[in-house]
Amino acid sequence: MTIMNWEKESQKQNPIYPEGTYKVKISKVERVTASTGTPQLRWYASILDPAEHVGRSMVVHTPLTEKALWKVASLIHGCSVNTAKLSNMDTSSELFDKVCKTCVGRNSFWRNVPSADNKGNPRNDIIQFLQDTNQDIIDFVDGGDVPDGEWKE
Repeated sequence: MTIMNWEKESQKQNPIYPEGTYKVKISKVERVTASTGTPQLRWYASILDPAEHVGRSMVVHTPLTEKALWKVASLIHGCSVNTAKLSNMDTSSELFDKVCKTCVGRNSFWRNVPSADNKGNPRNDIIQFLQDTNQDIIDFVDGGDVPDGEWKE
């Protein structure tokens, strides 16, 4: 039997990592809706480096709004996915979902600068996504095949 200690478990928060660059592997992407009603993508990653954080997880939310799409594009490019041959597309399209799924299982470097959310709570703030130069680039074209990846709705 497992006993729930409400006081102890209620005090746990997502880990706040020190400022720095983390090598990660994307493990999952899912569509979610923020408490404000804004659709967004939630990206899960497992830390590969630095050694003291290997195996721990990081999560990034990328809002699907006009002014935040740069972050989605930057994350996808940071996974060494070349989208130069893709036409413009609706973020609710099947092709957009396929492009996002292509990142699952790919490595990237995430630059974290801890900050505070709008309520003053500490959070990880990933401000930059960089390619792993030891990883092959995937050239994505309209209608191209996509590797299997985990997608949750």
